Amino acid sequence: MAGELTVDRDRCMGSGQCTFYAPNTFDLDDLSIAVVIDQQGDSDDKVQMAMSVCPTRSIARVAAGASTGGTA
Repeated sequence: MAGELTVDRDRCMGSGQCTFYAPNTFDLDDLSIAVVIDQQGDSDDKVQMAMSVCPTRSIARVAAGASTGGTA
């Protein structure tokens, strides 16, 4: 699947579902907020499952070169 995985840290509640379904792609940081540790850590199926079970829908795949709306 094309695009970069991102986590909306303001929405994430740290349920850990992403780390259960795609443990080689996601982890929780010291604040129990999800982070992407390896963009290609798990299969597309596992990453898609992690995205779909996220209770706050905090995980997104952003097309290369697309703006995330943030400031640099």
